[in-house]
Amino acid sequence: MEIKNFIKVYDEVLPWNVVSNLIRFANYSNFNEAKIGGGDENKKNFNIRRAYTLPLSNLNNSISNVHWFNLLYFYFNKNLTQYKFDANILDYDYRNIFDIEILKYENTGFYTWHVDHFATVPRTMSCILLLNNDYEGGNLCFRNPDGSDEREVEVKPNRMIIWPSNFLYPHTVKPVTKGKRYSVVAWAL
Repeated sequence: MEIKNFIKVYDEVLPWNVVSNLIRFANYSNFNEAKIGGGDENKKNFNIRRAYTLPLSNLNNSISNVHWFNLLYFYFNKNLTQYKFDANILDYDYRNIFDIEILKYENTGFYTWHVDHFATVPRTMSCILLLNNDYEGGNLCFRNPDGSDEREVEVKPNRMIIWPSNFLYPHTVKPVTKGKRYSVVAWAL
């Protein structure tokens, strides 16, 4: 069994006009500094992560925010279901997609090597939807837990990457060197 076989890539996940409208929504939205960790250790640290986040929720006061949450929830759920078949883990059932955020990485933005599972936030699956490619740098990379065999995911708009959130899947976002990188992240329990 190879770890890389459980990192799945799906292209053209959304209709292209939806991708354009989502980027437009992101361009006119107010982002917050992204945090690191889960639970009590949830804090900001620009030495580990320099990014901005726009949380989406079906409980938000903004109808646009609720719209994007519901639409993206549908597409993430659809691709997580497909992932079960593609990874041949049909006995796996996640409970719920519990968090969806739009991320913005500006010039020099990055996220050091990390995994998405925390004791206080026991994520089981991680998903990233890349929205644009009119930037430089900002590549998503995976490596084995021992630090060997680094693999880069080719940047392509409207591409979704899904993988288990556990310690076997450390990943990073390399520094953006020009432009703005937009993506949407979601996690399932």
